[in-house]
Amino acid sequence: MRFKAVDVNVDRVLSRLGHLAGIGATSAGGVTRHTFSPEHLRATQDVAVWMTEAGLEVSFDQYGNLLANRAGSDPAAGLVLSGSHLDSVPNGGNYDGVLGVLAPLEALTLFQENNLATRRPLGLVSFIEEEGARFHGLLGSTLAVGQLSANEIADIRDADGIRYLDALASCKFALPSRPMDWAGGLHAFLELHIEQGKRLEAAGIPTGVVTSIAGPTFLQVRFTGQADHAGATEWGDRRDSLLAAAQVIVALRDMAMHEFEGRAHVTVGALNVKPNVTNVIAGETIFNIDFRAADADTRAGVLQRIEDIFAESATSQGVAYDTRELHYAPPVETTAHLRNALVQGATAAGVDCMPLVSWAAHDAMNMAQVTDSGMLFVPCRDGRSHTPEEFVAPEDIASGIAALANALLELAEQA
Repeated sequence: MRFKAVDVNVDRVLSRLGHLAGIGATSAGGVTRHTFSPEHLRATQDVAVWMTEAGLEVSFDQYGNLLANRAGSDPAAGLVLSGSHLDSVPNGGNYDGVLGVLAPLEALTLFQENNLATRRPLGLVSFIEEEGARFHGLLGSTLAVGQLSANEIADIRDADGIRYLDALASCKFALPSRPMDWAGGLHAFLELHIEQGKRLEAAGIPTGVVTSIAGPTFLQVRFTGQADHAGATEWGDRRDSLLAAAQVIVALRDMAMHEFEGRAHVTVGALNVKPNVTNVIAGETIFNIDFRAADADTRAGVLQRIEDIFAESATSQGVAYDTRELHYAPPVETTAHLRNALVQGATAAGVDCMPLVSWAAHDAMNMAQVTDSGMLFVPCRDGRSHTPEEFVAPEDIASGIAALANALLELAEQA
C-alpha cells in the first residue's frame, strides 16, 4: 500500500499543531518553548499521549529525548527512525520542528489504522534543544550520537548557570526512561522539516529532497589600523580599519553570489568598531562571518577566496588583520538510497519534488554520524521561519506526510 495526500488525516494534524501552538503562546502569535521549561515539558507529554493513543511504545532516552516505537516482524532488524524537535526560539513559529514530529506520528498512525505490518521496527523521536535557545544547539542529537564526553556534558549550563544534567534530573517524566542504543540499533533516519526559504514556494513544488546540509563555519576577523582625526588626516595617510572591513563585506557577498552561486552563503552579522566615535577614524574593527558550504570542496574554495579578499583589502587600506575560527561543522551529504526513497515516496503520493541544499543546520546532520540520514522539506509561506508569521499550507502538509509515509514503508522493508 502507498499513500496519497488525500489519505492523510490533515485535520488531525492541524488540530494537533493548533494545540501545541497554544503551549507557550506569545502575545505576538508565536511560541516560546525552551528545553525543559514547563511549556516544553507539557508539549512533550501531550505528544507522548498521542503516541500512546496510536498504539506506540513510548519512553524517554537517557538524555530526555522522547521516543516511540512500532514493532516490526524481525526483532533483530535495525530501526527506521523519523522525527525532529518541539523546542523553539523565543517567539518562534508554530511549524519549525513541530511538523517534523507530528508528520511521522501521523504516518505511523496511518500504518496502525490500515494494519500495515513492516519487517523493520519504525520509530519516532522528538529531540531536546535543537534550537539552542537554552543550552546548546542540536543538543539532543549531539548527545545521542556520542559527540560529547562526560566532562563536557557536565559543563553544559544555561545563561542562569543551571546545568543541563540538573535540569534533566528535575524533570518528572510520566513515562519510563530507557537507554537507547543510538550507535548500533538504527537502519535509517528521516527528518521532515519546513524549508525556511522560498525555493519550493517559488517553484510551486510541494516537497524538496535534501541533497546536503551545509556546514556552518563562523570566523572572527580583526582589522587593525590607526585611530586618527577624521577631518585633519589626509586620504593617503589614513589606515581605516572600518573601510577595510566594509570592502570585505561587499566582496564576500559578490564572491558567494557569483563565484559559488548555489553552493555557498556568506553573511556578516556582527560588527564592533573602536573607538566608535563619529570624528575618529576607526583604529580597530572586529566582525564575525557566518559562511556555509554545500560540500567540502566548496568550503575549501570559499576559505581560500576569503583569505585572498582579506589580504587584498588589508593591503589597499594599509591595515593589518588576523582571524580565528569560532565554530565549524562539516557539510553533510544525505544518503543516496534515502534520497531515492523520498523521491519514490513523493512519486507514489502523486506529488512533485525537487532537490535542495539545506542551508540551516538540523538534527539529521548529527544522525548521519551513526546511520544513513535523509531530509524532506515542505514549503513555508514567503520563506518565513523563526517568526510568528511562519505558515505551511494544509495541502503541503498532507503532501509531505504522504511522501514521508511512503518512504518509511519502503525503508522498513529493506534487507
